[in-house]
Amino acid sequence: MDASRNGPWKACSGFRKDMVMDKKAAQLVPVSDLREFSVRSFTKSGLSKKYAEWMSDTLVQSELRGVGSHGIVRLPFYCQRLLVKGTNPKPKVKVVRSKPSALLIDGDNGLGQIIGIQAMEKVIARAKRQGVCFAGVRNSCHFGMTAYYPMMALREGMIGIAGSNTATVMAPWGGGKSAIGNNPLAIAIPTGKPYPLTLDMAMSVVSGGKVRLEAVKGTKIPFGWILDEKGRPTDNPADMFPNGTLLPMGYKGFGLAIMIEILSGILTQAAILGEIKLWFDKPAEPVNLGHFFMAIDIGAFLPLESFKARVDGLIDTLKASPPMEGSSGVTMPGELEYLSERKMLEEGIPISGGVLQTLDDFADRVRIARLAR
Repeated sequence: MDASRNGPWKACSGFRKDMVMDKKAAQLVPVSDLREFSVRSFTKSGLSKKYAEWMSDTLVQSELRGVGSHGIVRLPFYCQRLLVKGTNPKPKVKVVRSKPSALLIDGDNGLGQIIGIQAMEKVIARAKRQGVCFAGVRNSCHFGMTAYYPMMALREGMIGIAGSNTATVMAPWGGGKSAIGNNPLAIAIPTGKPYPLTLDMAMSVVSGGKVRLEAVKGTKIPFGWILDEKGRPTDNPADMFPNGTLLPMGYKGFGLAIMIEILSGILTQAAILGEIKLWFDKPAEPVNLGHFFMAIDIGAFLPLESFKARVDGLIDTLKASPPMEGSSGVTMPGELEYLSERKMLEEGIPISGGVLQTLDDFADRVRIARLAR
């Protein structure tokens, strides 16, 4: 049976039971070393140097922003898909339907990041001319940290939006088995502050990658994140493997997941719901994920600096709110990620012992130098 219908976590390439018990302390790895290892891994797996650098940047940026679940831990999975020819290393990403402010893009079974970067570049270019552009993408794969793409629009003084459907790893509201994806949504808005406003959220309580990472670390998770294979709440992240499920972020999270499924899957004619194979479960098979990307040119509405000044005023007003008991105050979306990035650029990126061992195993298998540390 399809893994997305019966045990979406079974046969997870790279997930080892001994990793669940790993208690080794994290080691700090310089950003440059992590980037070099990533580029080396992707080029060895068949990507051009340019595409390897693109992929590496998405993983490093995920780590810097504290989204380790979508960072270097994913590298062996992406490379495995390339090595077994389940993903096209040289996709011909093309526009198959076009109107001035709308694009339908076919990703030619490439890596989601390679497709996503090109799609976002196209909507930014169109938004410069038209004021706004929306692109739907099909025939893609997992594209990593969703916020990466909206943040590309920030460099052009634009608002960026992106979303994707995923394999069925989340229960519907009131259900006890996986039936829909956690379907992430991200929005990035420029400000005059040191950090942009950046929302990046899955529709489950937490992403599957976060639960997987906690399983690798061997730590407990809060009740309310997942259900085990019998539909019961559990605090053991390993219970999600092979037949457990993520829980939606309430009825509203389930509702948003449905809307994102329609925008990224039905609108683009990509796979939806149980049609989607878990991208690391069957690495030799195409996934046909759907995504959407949008850019809004702020200058089409008002001068960029005026916009930033108004947003900054909004931020200042909200942060002036008296803190609740036990709180250090109001934190804006994107603020903690900015602080994380500053810290890691200076001190290095903490990588757990279990993840380091996985990377070493991968490096030995494909005969490249291990990650320096």
